[in-house]
Amino acid sequence: MSDFIIIEENLTPNDINDIYYLIDQFGTWVDGNVSYFDDDGGKNTDGIKKNLQLSFSDNSGPQKLSDIVFSRNNSHKSFQDYTIPIESTIPLISRTGVGGYYNPHHDNPSNGEFSTTIFLNDNFEGGELCLWINDKEERIKLSAGGSVTYKTGIPHMVRKVTKGHRDAVVFWTRSPFSDPFDIEIYRGLAKALRYLKRNHNATLEEANEDPAFILMNLRNSLIRKSFKKS
Repeated sequence: MSDFIIIEENLTPNDINDIYYLIDQFGTWVDGNVSYFDDDGGKNTDGIKKNLQLSFSDNSGPQKLSDIVFSRNNSHKSFQDYTIPIESTIPLISRTGVGGYYNPHHDNPSNGEFSTTIFLNDNFEGGELCLWINDKEERIKLSAGGSVTYKTGIPHMVRKVTKGHRDAVVFWTRSPFSDPFDIEIYRGLAKALRYLKRNHNATLEEANEDPAFILMNLRNSLIRKSFKKS
């Protein structure tokens, strides 16, 4: 199981323009520490990060942002196959200016199994998202609209911005699976189904001999198994 996936063009330029319209018309920047809790659930920030977070003036802003982000993000098959999503949180927008950073930390495990960062701009220096994977640091900086999705338990940080400002959308996704073997089996079944023709079987006997129908039932059984554990 890969520790992260990258979608180079998750959001289109029009999507990004629409998000910046929401920022300009309905948002106010506040201290980014409002959304930080330490590993014990407390509000001990101790300089863990220096950035801003968008606060909307009413509930319509977050809903419009969610509509833009998920109408596009959920259309990417690679995201669907990687996260096997049940639901995602309402997205946050962060802005990290010159001298801003986010020191090494863990995301709250209650947020979900997967974390996603979508870069809204790329005209800044520094500000790389760094993931600690296999005892080494992976530095990620993508073009505007690009996204990276990774397992929530991975230690990570945002390096200090040295020029311009870094804008990003962040959200978390819940999955029915926690066992990596179940995830691998599900992904294999999903991939096989994409290559098989879906038939409209007229009888149960026909369906019982249809490979696509059989694999679909196995995939659904795996999902039911995961819900029994939750």
